[in-house]
Amino acid sequence: MNKIAAIIGCSGCLGIMFLFPSSASATPPAQMAFGDVDKSSGVMVMSDDVQKLITLSAKFGFLPPLDWKLAFSDKRGDMTMAEFIPTNESLNDWSSLVCMQGFKGLANDVEPERFLDSMAATYQQHCQGKIVYQQLGSSEVDGLEAVHGLLGCTSMPNIHHSSAVEDVSYISRPQGEMGYFSVISDDENVYLIHKSIRTDVFTTETTPITIDNYRDFMTYP
Repeated sequence: MNKIAAIIGCSGCLGIMFLFPSSASATPPAQMAFGDVDKSSGVMVMSDDVQKLITLSAKFGFLPPLDWKLAFSDKRGDMTMAEFIPTNESLNDWSSLVCMQGFKGLANDVEPERFLDSMAATYQQHCQGKIVYQQLGSSEVDGLEAVHGLLGCTSMPNIHHSSAVEDVSYISRPQGEMGYFSVISDDENVYLIHKSIRTDVFTTETTPITIDNYRDFMTYP
């Protein structure tokens, strides 16, 4: 479990507690585009690793709208990550986010269900309110095994990291955060994909994504 916790703790994508500040190895915001660089529009091409994450994620219903942007991507050791948000938003202030991560060689160390449980436990350490966590069962697509669940926090500290437009980091009012998560496994690798939203602080009785409406949430941007 220590190895899993360490991977989750530095993997990114879990709300504001894992949003990485810009770095030299990170990919800056780019519109959704594939193939060669369109020099006339300045659209940045996604890396092969990101395109592979998108292809896999789409099999399980995670496909960012075409008018979203690739806000961040990174490759650190055996972990690859990509974050997508609406074009007019930033990683310091987003309302909707799709995050895709791949962990090379992890499949032999952990089952998808255990990974998702560990994710929820780590998330709880940083939630100021109450955790909302509900597993939704498993599925299999093209030989890929997956478990799915709802995970969120009724009140999450809202940290804004320093950036090109903000000289220093600061904390604003808390927000609620809720998402639909899938942990996917093939013979070698584990993938964590989630679509999340930020809202006003809520209660466990007013959770914005539930077992009754998560399919609608995944269907619409």
